[in-house]
Amino acid sequence: MIPTARGSPPNGEVGHAIPRTRGTCRLSTAQLRPYGGAVIATGRRTSRPIVAGRVAAGRIVTAGVLAAFVLAGCAPAPAPGPDVARPVPPAPTAPAPEQASAAAEVTLPWPAATPEAAAELQAQVDRGAQPWLLDPSEVAIAYAAAAHDWPDAEAYPGPDGTSVDVRNADGERLTLSLAQPGRTGSDGIWVVTAEQG
Repeated sequence: MIPTARGSPPNGEVGHAIPRTRGTCRLSTAQLRPYGGAVIATGRRTSRPIVAGRVAAGRIVTAGVLAAFVLAGCAPAPAPGPDVARPVPPAPTAPAPEQASAAAEVTLPWPAATPEAAAELQAQVDRGAQPWLLDPSEVAIAYAAAAHDWPDAEAYPGPDGTSVDVRNADGERLTLSLAQPGRTGSDGIWVVTAEQG
């Protein structure tokens, strides 16, 4: 029997020696793999043995990663320094009484007043942005919201396909003329060219 740091096993079984940083420990076969890994004798009394193996290492790594995420989420935000711009809330503004209608701010054709602007909008739609520009009714509703502040407008396309009647909840009505400034067909954008009240 090979002497160990703690003496011979109490039951007289001969196990395998496990190298340690200080001395050698002799363990019984039952002690070697109680949980699928070896039990490392530390020389201290513990309530549970320390299990060396994949399961214990995986649990330790998982616990460490979870602790890192929890601690990272609890960290306070750094205070802005002198070179960091702080957001300034916009000053509250009340609408001026002389602005009874926003129609004067909208220029026709809308939403693209120039051929260059229409070409840029067409390119955006070709890339998948702003698909509402492909539907004359949607363009008419958006125009009514922008020009007349009608968020609840409903559109009724005319029989010719280039005019749309728009009505709000109060019963007010607009007739809009629309056109396709560049490409025509189902993949061309629409713009409002005229308004009849």
